[in-house]
Amino acid sequence: MKDKFLKLSEENQLVGSTLIVVNGNDTKELAYGYASLEKQAPMSVDTVFRIASISKTVAATGIMKLYEEGKIDLEADISNYLGFTVRNPHHPNIPITLTMIMTQTSSITDGKDESYNNTTNGYNGVNGTKEEVSLQDLLQEDGKYYIPETFDTDLPGTHFIYSNFNCGIMTCIIEHVTGKYFTEYIREVILLPLGLDASFDIKDIKSRNIASLYDPEKGKIELMRDYDMFMEKRYPSFPLGENFRGPAGGLFISPRDLTVFMRMLMNRGYPLFKPETIDLMLDKHWEGTEEAGYYRAKGLQVLLLDHYGCLLKGHFGDAYGVRSFMLFNEEKQIGIIYMTNGGMYERRSIGIDNVQDEIIKAFLEKYWHENN
Repeated sequence: MKDKFLKLSEENQLVGSTLIVVNGNDTKELAYGYASLEKQAPMSVDTVFRIASISKTVAATGIMKLYEEGKIDLEADISNYLGFTVRNPHHPNIPITLTMIMTQTSSITDGKDESYNNTTNGYNGVNGTKEEVSLQDLLQEDGKYYIPETFDTDLPGTHFIYSNFNCGIMTCIIEHVTGKYFTEYIREVILLPLGLDASFDIKDIKSRNIASLYDPEKGKIELMRDYDMFMEKRYPSFPLGENFRGPAGGLFISPRDLTVFMRMLMNRGYPLFKPETIDLMLDKHWEGTEEAGYYRAKGLQVLLLDHYGCLLKGHFGDAYGVRSFMLFNEEKQIGIIYMTNGGMYERRSIGIDNVQDEIIKAFLEKYWHENN
């Protein structure tokens, strides 16, 4: 895989990239290029990335810990936890549950894509701003920031719609139940017990080896985020239960530390969870059609990927130039983590880029097909 990884990194002009392959107890680690072009800082598997939507799977383990402790019911109406009624106006008699939220079948959407940073228009309008906005004002029809597009017309629980807002609602529920800020709670019960230098708040990160992120603009690589920009754009702490911005993509963690988290999932939760808790998280809770691209089946904030002829579980990430994935098969005890901080990759029809696609194929050829 080393030759394939290096060839893809060079051919696609990746600024930097990392790859970690787990095969039982064996781990192989590779790094290429730069964590920062401006500083000519080399990339390594200890470089901390903002990993984008893999964050959702990590955030979900906070809910699973509360479930394991009997503090939440995954099938209960989320209104019970939020303190106000949440209903899709097209289906006012159907409660929305945490299972729906965590499979992204709740019918709650991110709103209008074109309204990003327009504070009058739903989640996409207020996400990225530091304006204090309540969930209630986004989710109830008489709310100041409500727009009709917040709710899809499909019956809750039936139709997959990729939504960052759902993850934010999930973490607000954690804050209501625990009385703690989500960023503090997830560090306390998941990240620190695993010995990880990781956080949803960059100020908590001890390492200063932070990957700058780059995106191709007009055919050339442009800096999108560096350490100073990440610090400047940190969200303030909003009132408890209102911190819905950030959890969907904002985890800072190195590939090596993410491997520790992935091994925990592969080992059915050891040493943090009872096996049945992580079994439930990784079970299939929704299955759809190919119209959703590679999102044809979901666990609880976990992608179940069968596109390549075997079942892999995990998540992809894509934001500000970073492209990442964490995928594993617990039965065979194989897993792979890949991250790049920018390059001239090409989007494939299933929703991921050409480098991600080729690396997954090479990984499975060596660690799945050769052993079958």
